[in-house]
Amino acid sequence: MVLATIYFLYLILNTVSMNYLDIILGILLLWGLIRGLMKGLFVSLASLIALIAGVYIAIHFSYVVGDYLKQYVDWQENAVKLSAFAITFILVVVLISLLGRILTKIADYAALGILNKLLGAVFGLLKFAFIASVILMFVDAINEKITFIEEETKANSILYQPVRKLAPMILPTILKEVPKHTETTTTKEA
Repeated sequence: MVLATIYFLYLILNTVSMNYLDIILGILLLWGLIRGLMKGLFVSLASLIALIAGVYIAIHFSYVVGDYLKQYVDWQENAVKLSAFAITFILVVVLISLLGRILTKIADYAALGILNKLLGAVFGLLKFAFIASVILMFVDAINEKITFIEEETKANSILYQPVRKLAPMILPTILKEVPKHTETTTTKEA
């Protein structure tokens, strides 16, 4: 698999005029594609959901574990809170990851393994493209003061513009939901 990937990159580099920015972005995207292909959609999606849900649930519900811990340990308040957060986060991540692996086994059993792997490859590619896009947003902001990437390099890049546009397309939709959530939370507290 690794040799095939290296050969594929060699063919692309010899047939298309790519600069160093394209090579870096191409390696990141290819890495995401291969990781997604190897893990499959269910495990890839479960790992992403597990991180987000783990943080959210640990922030909002770790007090339950904290109350339980206080009954059995004689620790300082901060140590109990930190331990409760860590335990809650780890439990959520493990449970959701386990669910992803179970769904993968079911998909394999139902002869959907290939579809799971292909959709995992697409998901992995998109996930890494999004991460690269967010990184490029920060690099572009810094690039205004300190030049990391020349404008000519960006203009001649094949992958820069498509990857760069991804996060700004998705993030405004997410950021519009934050005030709605904040208003709902404030209304509930009042």
